Amino acid sequence: MRKLAILAVILLLTIPARARADIKLKVAVVNPSKTEEQTTPVRFDLPKGMGPEDIIDARDMELGYDFDKGIYYVYKMVTLKPSERKVLEVDLVDIWAIPEKEIDFLKKHTGALEKKLKRTKHFEVGAALAGKITERLDAISEAEKKLALGMNERINFYYENMGILDGIKEDIGMLENLVIDTGGIVEERVEIPETLAVSLAEEEADLKEPVELKVRVVNPSGKKKQVASVRHALPLEVTPRHVVDTGGLDMGYDFNRQSFYVCKSEVPLEPAEEKVFVVKIRDIWRIPEVEIEAVDSHTNNLMLLLKGTENYNQGKAIADKIEENLKEITGTQAMEAPAAKHIAYYRENTGLLEDAQEYLSQLEKVVTRSGASAGVTIAWAERLEGGGLEVQRQRGYEGISLIAKSIFKGKAPTIATTWKIIFAILAFIAVVGGTFYGLWYIQTKKRRTKDE
Repeated sequence: MRKLAILAVILLLTIPARARADIKLKVAVVNPSKTEEQTTPVRFDLPKGMGPEDIIDARDMELGYDFDKGIYYVYKMVTLKPSERKVLEVDLVDIWAIPEKEIDFLKKHTGALEKKLKRTKHFEVGAALAGKITERLDAISEAEKKLALGMNERINFYYENMGILDGIKEDIGMLENLVIDTGGIVEERVEIPETLAVSLAEEEADLKEPVELKVRVVNPSGKKKQVASVRHALPLEVTPRHVVDTGGLDMGYDFNRQSFYVCKSEVPLEPAEEKVFVVKIRDIWRIPEVEIEAVDSHTNNLMLLLKGTENYNQGKAIADKIEENLKEITGTQAMEAPAAKHIAYYRENTGLLEDAQEYLSQLEKVVTRSGASAGVTIAWAERLEGGGLEVQRQRGYEGISLIAKSIFKGKAPTIATTWKIIFAILAFIAVVGGTFYGLWYIQTKKRRTKDE
């Protein structure tokens, strides 16, 4: 018995009266038999992240949940007469849109931070960074308004923009750190997301040759022609904006794996023929030079502060570990390697950089114990005789990461957190003082009793 053919077609229908578009999910079911009536269950998995609240109208389809995949799905038992075709529909909310309120808030927040940097030492780099942030936010906003895409393209566009937005938030975090460094107050801080490909890495990627991924498909038969399908998962870090050339393949998004892939549904092959599709991707698998230089510069400045102290040898042992990690990163990044090995090197280097930053944190503690301030090493080192090249800051947008990350290890504490720390210290002093006072009072009372 031939099974029913199920064709899933997703259409994006825009309704001008609403802030968001609605999606009409269409599942077409066809009975290929010309003589037999057939009954079969029809199921369609909803994209990951969708829940019951995102279903406007399920019509006569039922909603279920797949615990293994962690997703919802719609299903129905369908009976079709010979050669009959039915279309099942579900209306969904378009969750693939960045809220305008979020973009407006980020723009206003960026403008406010830029104003706070006026007439400060960081105004030049702050203004350049704020301009980059505003430019990218405007581009996202304009593109959202002009959307007229099919569903696959719509989803691709959304996840691509989310990646851009993550980079924007990271840059806003740097801008906030610059404001705090000048003594300014940041009332509401933007949460920095965890990202793998930051904007600086992508800027450097433009200067490198693209990485080539080769997707092969082979006809194993030496006698018959065949039509094959191709699907190849892209590395997790890749979004459509990183792809320079798809090599004639289409792009899609895998909700379960949460990554993009390239595919082609019908590839005609002659007997024993092999076809190779070359996908060219911007080389984002590099630790940005400015990141390496920031760690190296901060390490050298810390060691300058330890010169002549009893903690120098302890600091030198830690600094040597940092230098060893940075050398390994620089060495593997300079090597010519196939795409798979190049990406593997990058992921190993990411771990090496994290280790180096952890060692750097240990070195900062050694400096603090020696009586210096690890938080302002660049300013201190610039005043030390023989500071050398390591204390010279880069200028322009490329130097923003170096400055911001040298001033703070990650995010600086908020004003509220600072006051909590101060009050905690005062409370500790009060407890210690009270304890000493109590002991003194008891001893004094005992002496008086003896004297009497």
